[in-house]
Amino acid sequence: MVTEGGLSSVLSVRARVNPWQGTPLEKGLVLTFAAIALTFIPLTPLGFFMSGWAWLLELAILAPLVLTGPIHRRAARYLAPYVLFLVYACATLAWTGSLQKGLATLAQFVVPALAYLLAWRARGFEIWKLSTTSLYVLAAAVVLVIAFIPAAGAFSQRPATISCVVLFAIATINSKSWRFTILIAAIGLAVALSTGSRMSSVVMIVSLLTSPSLNLRWDGRIAIAILCAALLFQISQTEAFRERVFFNEDASLIDVVTLSNDVNTSGRRELWPLLEQECSRSSLTGLGLGSASTLSVLLSDNALSHPHNDYLRQYCEVGLAGSVPFWFFFLWACLRSWRAARIGSERRLHGVAGQLMIVLFLLAITDNVVIYTAQFMVPVAVILGLSDSRLMRARRPRPDPQPRSRQAALTR
Repeated sequence: MVTEGGLSSVLSVRARVNPWQGTPLEKGLVLTFAAIALTFIPLTPLGFFMSGWAWLLELAILAPLVLTGPIHRRAARYLAPYVLFLVYACATLAWTGSLQKGLATLAQFVVPALAYLLAWRARGFEIWKLSTTSLYVLAAAVVLVIAFIPAAGAFSQRPATISCVVLFAIATINSKSWRFTILIAAIGLAVALSTGSRMSSVVMIVSLLTSPSLNLRWDGRIAIAILCAALLFQISQTEAFRERVFFNEDASLIDVVTLSNDVNTSGRRELWPLLEQECSRSSLTGLGLGSASTLSVLLSDNALSHPHNDYLRQYCEVGLAGSVPFWFFFLWACLRSWRAARIGSERRLHGVAGQLMIVLFLLAITDNVVIYTAQFMVPVAVILGLSDSRLMRARRPRPDPQPRSRQAALTR
């Protein structure tokens, strides 16, 4: 016979298995994480990758939700540098070389702003919904990578594996077990390594060692770091790794640290100086949104379709006039989040938001993370919006209790 307490516990567990329950706003936030699973599918309906369809779906869902509700003044204030970047990026369409590519890129940059504003309105949203969704998506990613790697062909799942860092951070945000945190990190690392994503693998290890949910002292974290270093050394001795990373059989991990010419950078080392020289002629205004991809194709003889460096991308496309407000927005957000992690009431949420900003800065060195809209930028914007909004509400002074009347005080 099931008691009333036992029945409520079962219903609570069943509720936490289904993160889709809630208001349309809450479902929209959950969608931003669920859509990550689409990016692992190597299909091109109507000639577009599934990652493109994923962010278009997010745009179609988020835009009506944001436009039909109020925008918090503090959210608008925090988002102001990013909006300034969007306005200037829109202006660069007047002189960009490819208007179609520029418009598509602008639309991609708009979606994270919508996700950030929507997250501010999620006053009673429960973080476990995103954690549960992240676990589901990570499990789906493992299945899809195993199923499609042999038949992926020209499709690369490496951009999608960047999302594993986000999925790990959110899936473990409420973890009370360091073993569970390490397990999820190991799964994410295995996905990144299986697709050959070098930077994602390194960032995953860094994310694990700095994770707010890794309930270990620094000596425990150092021990894990030593184990990761030993694992990385063993992997570096495999033939697959050496063919992917090195040009010379005698090369080692020391060459990676010293940026030796024996390290295979997939054309980045040759492209970046040429791209910087070409873009320096319009260093202030930029060459226009979408132009960095066109230049990368031309300067690399069709070897690279993107700069694979987002600092250089923004410099080329929107110049210093657009790059400064763009990166200032994320730097400001990073400082707010880490400060809130020390003084806020929801320290793990704020810590994860700050951690994801550091991840963004690292991945931007060798990847195209700012245009990985569905894989990275939109989920990160949601976490940042939740962190900022809850920090603002925690700072709001509570009203003083109503003073008792003189007569009530006398009759007490």
